[in-house]
Amino acid sequence: MPATRVRPHVARVLERTRAMLFVFDGVICDLFAGVDTSAIADDIRARLPAPSPPLSLLTGVAFHVTTDPLWMVTYAHQVSASHGDEAEDILRAAETAAVMTAVPVPGVRQVLLACQASGRRVAVVGGRYSATIESYLDRHELRQLVGPVIGRRHHRPSSTSMGAALVRQARRALAMNPAECTVVGASVQAMMVAADIGTQAIGVAGLRESRKHMANVDGSVVVSSLPHLADALATVPIGGDISTSPM
Repeated sequence: MPATRVRPHVARVLERTRAMLFVFDGVICDLFAGVDTSAIADDIRARLPAPSPPLSLLTGVAFHVTTDPLWMVTYAHQVSASHGDEAEDILRAAETAAVMTAVPVPGVRQVLLACQASGRRVAVVGGRYSATIESYLDRHELRQLVGPVIGRRHHRPSSTSMGAALVRQARRALAMNPAECTVVGASVQAMMVAADIGTQAIGVAGLRESRKHMANVDGSVVVSSLPHLADALATVPIGGDISTSPM
């Protein structure tokens, strides 16, 4: 069987990669696929007082119309610690229920096995609770293929920099330099987080966003699927010199 041909820019990234940081929601699974997240947001909203001055008009509008449970959790923490705790409990229960129905992205096991076989370490990061991610990996018998799992913590409000903070924490847990790490994501946001903290990035096209959008972020490369990434990992050794193709 002929060797897998790997695009040169993908091969260059993989040659430098000693650790891969997989974004949980999007690459491992779509946790809330088929779940009405607006109902979760509504449940939190029903337990909170409506915004009043001096909060901004934008905050007031968002409070009444948002369907994002995580935004509601953040707002609840601003109201009071007890409201924040209650909102976190609602979101955590919804995530726990979603673990039972969310389906792994095709090729997840294959790509994690390829990382293991090639000597590359693996962490999983994500804006879900750490316990949610651990439970999901255990349920699908993937935990043994993964090292550190870094997610949100209870009592910790979200922020726009949460993604970068989680990736930095995962990199430290792996004891790797930024240049040795590659974030594997399915969105422009994941590519931008990687660029912001100085790691490489590989986007998986078609899971959430297009190849065109993710490839526009400096330093990012894009593969068509996780099975294609697994094949490339099996072909390109760490620090190796391998024949590549522009296909």
